[in-house]
Amino acid sequence: MNSEQDKERYLVEGNLPVGLLKFAAPFMLAYLLQALYGAVDLMIIGQFCDAGAVSAVGIGAQLLHLLLSVLFGLSVGGTVLIGYNLGAKNPEGTANAIGSTATLFAIIALAVAPIAALSTERCVRAMQTPPEAFEYACQYVFICACGIPFIVGYNVVGAIYRGLGDSFTPTIFVAVACAFNVVGDLILIGDFNVPVFGTSVHVGGFNLGPAGAAYATVAAQGLSFLLALAYMRRKRFSFEFHRTNFILRRKSVVEILKVGVPLSFQDVLTGLSFLVILAIVNLMGVQESAGLAVAERVIGFLLLPPIAFSAAVSTAAAQNLGAGKNGRAFRAFLYGTCYSLAAGLIFWGLCQVCPTAISGLFAHETSVAEQSARYLRSFSLDCIMVAFIFNINGYFCGASRSMIVSAHSIFAAVCVRIPISYAFSRIDGATLWHVGFAAPLATLSSILICVCYFLWLRRTGRLSLEDGEAPPDPAAPEQAAA
Repeated sequence: MNSEQDKERYLVEGNLPVGLLKFAAPFMLAYLLQALYGAVDLMIIGQFCDAGAVSAVGIGAQLLHLLLSVLFGLSVGGTVLIGYNLGAKNPEGTANAIGSTATLFAIIALAVAPIAALSTERCVRAMQTPPEAFEYACQYVFICACGIPFIVGYNVVGAIYRGLGDSFTPTIFVAVACAFNVVGDLILIGDFNVPVFGTSVHVGGFNLGPAGAAYATVAAQGLSFLLALAYMRRKRFSFEFHRTNFILRRKSVVEILKVGVPLSFQDVLTGLSFLVILAIVNLMGVQESAGLAVAERVIGFLLLPPIAFSAAVSTAAAQNLGAGKNGRAFRAFLYGTCYSLAAGLIFWGLCQVCPTAISGLFAHETSVAEQSARYLRSFSLDCIMVAFIFNINGYFCGASRSMIVSAHSIFAAVCVRIPISYAFSRIDGATLWHVGFAAPLATLSSILICVCYFLWLRRTGRLSLEDGEAPPDPAAPEQAAA
């Protein structure tokens, strides 16, 4: 094995806590930059537009997240399959996994885009969107739906590199896209003067509002995707990879779907639960709707550490299980949980001390920032609890046990979070502070289910924490499916 392949196996060999940090740090930066897409959109919209436009971007983003979460859930299957083959030292299986992942998602993205675009108005209306935000939301969703092939391609390239243990390369392309998105937002949404060498230069003036945010986002991710493809073609992998690897292979596709479909189903129902909650809040008024939209953007930043470490745990678990290192795979979960918990405690404290100041970064209307702060005060307890649940999810996914991840997430969203959100919103004098408690209560139910499932696996001998021989390779070379 050459030196490049050795570098790709740093999660299997060497210092595991350092290896997780090495993987999670650039991944966290990538997610931070990716979160800036929506944050910058909302921040600039909040500075130059009214509460209706802020509400529209929040609603549109949730609708698109629901749609794209189906595809992103499937992409985890590709990441796990690639990581498993890499850990098992199967270069041909790794190449086939990459090719099948890319081809599968190209077909899906091209099929989904027109359907999403044609369904825009119906979906926005179903969200009980406030009249002030309806037209804006339709514009935002339609434009982003047309750009789905670029958005999906951009994210799938990242999933491929993460399966190889490389979380740094995708970060470069995220940074490029983020910078382009910021400039695009300022030009298409803003209208202001910038002092340059003693003179004043006018910037923007298009005043496109939410539509401008959508144009900038799609253009930025499209540019990043094209750059990623060019880089991948020039840099090449450390193993043989040819055009023939892009043929869909039945076993590879089955393994991708085996992990990805339960996660996609989970993401769909979880996303639907968020939309239901948003619809509930929309009935409380446009200020509350805008406040929740702002809070969701802030939450995207608060959850970055557990998301990053869960991705590291998932990749580390897949690679180590492929190499027969079962105990090391489980230790990756423990280290990831400790790292995430430390960050969660810090974020919870900040949300108790200065939530209005945090929300004020995304909304110039004081009333909207105050509504957002109420939600953050109660929701922030979830920042502590997800430290466990996100990382155990990563461990289970790396072990190809994504069905339990899907099951507990669906239960928590549908049977706990939605009913509690609705019940708390009906309390006399209810505010977003009451609604925010639904999230940590839902996560608590997931924790209880996962602990019971893990203990059952250990008691029945279905899960071993002892090192041993690697299980059979799920993506051994085979004939391409017809």
